[in-house]
Amino acid sequence: MQLKDLENKNIGVWGLGNEGEALVRFLRAQYPDIRLKIFENDAAVQLDGLDIIIKSPGVSIYKPLLSDAKRQGIKFTSGTDLFFNEIRARHPHCKIIGVSGSKGKSTTSSLLYQALSHLKQRVGFGGNIGKPLIELLNEEYDYIVAEVSSYQAADLTASPHIILFTNLFPEHIDWHLSHENYYRDKIHLIANQKPGDIAFVNDRCEKLKKYVGTYPSLTKSFYNISEGFHAEGRELYYGGQKILDISETKLNGYHNLDNMAGVLSVIGYLGFDIQTALEALKDFSALPHRLQKFYSFHGTDFINDSISTAPETALAAMKSFDEDMLIVLGGYDRQQDYSELAGYIAQNPKVKAAVTLFQTGPRIAKTLREKVVRKDFCLCCVQNLTEAVSVIYQKIKDCGIKLVLFSPAAPSYDSYQHFTERGDDFMKQVIHQGKEGKHAA
Repeated sequence: MQLKDLENKNIGVWGLGNEGEALVRFLRAQYPDIRLKIFENDAAVQLDGLDIIIKSPGVSIYKPLLSDAKRQGIKFTSGTDLFFNEIRARHPHCKIIGVSGSKGKSTTSSLLYQALSHLKQRVGFGGNIGKPLIELLNEEYDYIVAEVSSYQAADLTASPHIILFTNLFPEHIDWHLSHENYYRDKIHLIANQKPGDIAFVNDRCEKLKKYVGTYPSLTKSFYNISEGFHAEGRELYYGGQKILDISETKLNGYHNLDNMAGVLSVIGYLGFDIQTALEALKDFSALPHRLQKFYSFHGTDFINDSISTAPETALAAMKSFDEDMLIVLGGYDRQQDYSELAGYIAQNPKVKAAVTLFQTGPRIAKTLREKVVRKDFCLCCVQNLTEAVSVIYQKIKDCGIKLVLFSPAAPSYDSYQHFTERGDDFMKQVIHQGKEGKHAA
């Protein structure tokens, strides 16, 4: 759907998150006579007389009320869908690069934006991170880097010209109702690509390859393969040539080299200079709440990785450090499987302790007790972050911990509005209790 399809229609805007609010501002500025009804939440929705509903990402496509509206002949679109269609129609010279994946999409899209900016391209940046995309519509760009969530991708009628997929594993079951729905909704980002478009896919993620493979006629290129850009341990290669060591960057986390492999694959496809792009990647600083070192206490470093909402991300975080560590785990329960995570801890003597908390805390603790039989492993189950941090400071003294990793492996929604709020609280508690002095070594 394009903006012209909204003319002379009765339009409802369902949901007023960042995207919904930006869309209302844009439509009222561009079309002063537009007929809008705004519904801030589900209870406020009134379907009578509506021709089109523009829904915010937070409105699940599986809501019964949405199905009722479709049966009444009401058409649906979103700010992201309008933007993608409008760019293709009005700005054919501009290429949208959509970045998505269960994890890593914010860092990857930011890396790509920094590289293209360093290459002196006119590049816009928005979507699930930064500006709502609709705010970029009236600017002139060569490229637009768009981070796209599964919520935004699920019902698109247009796709980006170039797509970069980082990975795929279970997430967001509350919105998608099942993991299978989530996988298919996430990969729907590719569904409307056209001849000449392309998707870059991480070859190391089997689930990602499986679901992308359900679109066999679309053009795909795989990265993290031996003949292309690929990560090995702490190093990044192109074919057999080493081009970067993680120590040359400002990032923690070896998985960031996987992200860089994808970014450089896109840069190479576009025909830009790889060395210039590499210099931009070296200068990139970690985003907040993503393996963020924020405090040191008597030789022990504290890492805030609150963005970790799945066991796979906590596993990747642990693999990024060689120090004796304590990991903090737990959050909102999305029926995720923690057995592989526990198995890794069981086999890694560097993980000296774990503190579990929140809704999934007891279940994670049970799995750890079943898997980890090392006598030197310490496990504590607490209720909240205040208790957790108090225990952490005690274990630093008792167990010789050199690194505390807050990588919850679960969403925040049981106790916080967002992972950023959770991360901020963790950092506040750590710094406050550390400066109180009662934990002095």
